[in-house]
Amino acid sequence: MCEERRHGFLMMSEESRRRDVLQIPDRRGRSVARIGVRSADFTWVHRVLILLREQGHRPCHLETGEEVPHDVAVVLTTNREQRGDEVGLRTEHLEADLAKALRGTSGSTGQRRVVVGVDPGPRPGVVWSVDGREEGAEQLDRPDDVGRVVQGLCEAHDDRPVLVRVGDGDPGVRNRILRDLVDTGHAVELVDERRTSKGLARHDHIGAARRIHRLRGQPMGLVPDDPRWEGMVRDVQRQSREWTQGRLTLPSSLALEVARGDLNMAEAVARMEGLSGPE
Repeated sequence: MCEERRHGFLMMSEESRRRDVLQIPDRRGRSVARIGVRSADFTWVHRVLILLREQGHRPCHLETGEEVPHDVAVVLTTNREQRGDEVGLRTEHLEADLAKALRGTSGSTGQRRVVVGVDPGPRPGVVWSVDGREEGAEQLDRPDDVGRVVQGLCEAHDDRPVLVRVGDGDPGVRNRILRDLVDTGHAVELVDERRTSKGLARHDHIGAARRIHRLRGQPMGLVPDDPRWEGMVRDVQRQSREWTQGRLTLPSSLALEVARGDLNMAEAVARMEGLSGPE
């Protein structure tokens, strides 16, 4: 990134030069830029990634045997796969163990972050805030420019996590933007645009982006039409057969909800049994 552009992003925030501890401090007191997640169970990995992104963290998926990157000082894994300094989480108490692992964070990161709102379209509107205060807005020339703007903000504010909220309108452009974003490690949420368009002029993309950036959305791990969902659905269906000792297999719709983290296996099985009715 050129020095002029970096300087421009930095000048948009009075506090951008102040640094604080990111994510989990390790034993030597260093700041952790990212949290690593490693397991042979891809469904477990995906669930942890979603939970971390919901909280504004920047997780990354590490393959089995992959060397830990220099900017990752904490690696989360399952309790049974834990090795060395990795932090093991119990699958049956995942959220509680994750909260305990994150409790060492110094200070609150609730507002110390960059939030970007994107109104998708041929010329997307983008609005961003730093620590809860709006710092910039821009109408871009093309969808591919969204990733460039987000990366620029990330580099300019590298002491803060970045959360990107994308409106769910214009599916073709929306998914194109999401594909550029979800693999970057930033938290990404999909926002229902029906709550953002009322009272705005039809082509007020910046106004829509401003509303999008203020609303919580559905955390995204993969874009809706990503072909990788198919493999994850099959894996959940296999697990449902093991869970019920071969008694039933979740339909693809329920398996997808489990894969996305919307339901756990017990809830999905209970829902299917309720739909099936008494035998």
